[in-house]
Amino acid sequence: MLLAQTGTDRFTTRMKRDDANGDGKLTRSELTGPKRLFEQLDEDGDGVLVLSDDAAQKLKNFRVQAGDQPGTAIGSTDRRRMMETLQSRAAHLRQGPAATRGGLRERREPDHQDVRYGDHERHVLDVYLAETEDSEPAPCMIWIHGGGFRRGDKSEGSRFARPFVANGIHYVTLNYRLSQHAIAPACFHDCAHAVQFLRQNAEKWNIDKSRISIGGGSAGAGLAQWIAYSPDRADPTAADPMFRQSTRVSAVILLNAQTSYDFRWIKTHIPGDAWMGDGLQQLFGYTIDDIDKIDDEKIQTIQACSPITHLSEDDPPTVFYYRRSKDPKIAMQNAMDGIHHPLFGFELKKRADELKVPCDVFTVETTKDRLFYNNRWDHAVGFLKKHFEMD
Repeated sequence: MLLAQTGTDRFTTRMKRDDANGDGKLTRSELTGPKRLFEQLDEDGDGVLVLSDDAAQKLKNFRVQAGDQPGTAIGSTDRRRMMETLQSRAAHLRQGPAATRGGLRERREPDHQDVRYGDHERHVLDVYLAETEDSEPAPCMIWIHGGGFRRGDKSEGSRFARPFVANGIHYVTLNYRLSQHAIAPACFHDCAHAVQFLRQNAEKWNIDKSRISIGGGSAGAGLAQWIAYSPDRADPTAADPMFRQSTRVSAVILLNAQTSYDFRWIKTHIPGDAWMGDGLQQLFGYTIDDIDKIDDEKIQTIQACSPITHLSEDDPPTVFYYRRSKDPKIAMQNAMDGIHHPLFGFELKKRADELKVPCDVFTVETTKDRLFYNNRWDHAVGFLKKHFEMD
């Protein structure tokens, strides 16, 4: 007989033990628990569990919702009842477009998997096709995974595919070179090339080239913004017709986004130690110890890869979703809370408002806000349908 409360306490202890480097976060490779459980606790799909974000409490809530009440013994009857509850919840989630609501997400298999858009092994993407009326070209949502530029995979985006394809929007997830393969700007250029590849093959997948949106979580959000705000990278003189395609997009959807990767900007605008992040050091090839010796060329690269640098009045509408409060003190808890803090989004919104570029930032301050965040894909689909002028 196993007490639910005891099981949760043991899981909390294991989470702390797995955090061997004491950075307050766990990646999938660090957590010794099952993959499915990690995915249930990783609500925004950024590939990281932040211990200060109450992952253990999420586990408790999940167990309570499943019928596993704290303090009660779990026998065979209770386990069967719990499984029936889980199956019922999963079936309920499959009935509506908000298939990602709550802790369970039904993965949808891609219609075209591991399509190659470049020469590197990471230059692959998955295509999830929406059903379209009369074979009319449909808009497309491109999703870029997070993971600090050092980890992550396009398959993580499969959890978010269903709300888009169920509403007539094709959905694409992609991989890019990680910082251990090549430092910046390699991954930024990879993602831009993926957009050009999709446009080059738009007719094959019935994609409307004029209605393409882009988004991502954490690192993926930065890559998405960089594409959205940078000048069009189309080269009319390119020998390869793919590179003649536009990189411009119609809308941007972001989760827990950074808007600058310039450690000087971050140190000025974000409280705490976020500016010292080792992910940024690896991405650009510098160390904190040698930060005063960074040459001008590298500084220029860092600035050029920072999305907020490129924002202009002709850029697409953007919506930010953050799972944290906008309270600046949150950023001081640890570097992970800082690097995903809503202050990044609000700083970009200031500039967007000046340029009259539509931009909304949603944070979690109340229980109502949390409910909205948990149902963010309903809002995101509505946002796209509005800007794609879909009926």
